[in-house]
Amino acid sequence: MERMVSFGRQVEILRGLETYGYQVAHYLLQEENLALDAVKLALMEVSAKEGFFKEEIKSQRAEWRRTVMRHAIQLKQKWLIAKQRNPILN
Repeated sequence: MERMVSFGRQVEILRGLETYGYQVAHYLLQEENLALDAVKLALMEVSAKEGFFKEEIKSQRAEWRRTVMRHAIQLKQKWLIAKQRNPILN
């Protein structure tokens, strides 16, 4: 029988990863607001994956880092495209 991870434990795991995710996103983006948005999107994505919470912490951290990096890059791409279309966004 598969063990369920309680909601409280899920929140605890995500809180433990949140700061690390922000550090990764901010390092990549050098922009606070985009980094915060990347972490929010990553939190929503991994929190929807039940299997994520059953992994070992090392695997969770690796998946978390990849997820944050992907969202950071996607947000930066969207921001650059918007900036090209509207140069006033500088």
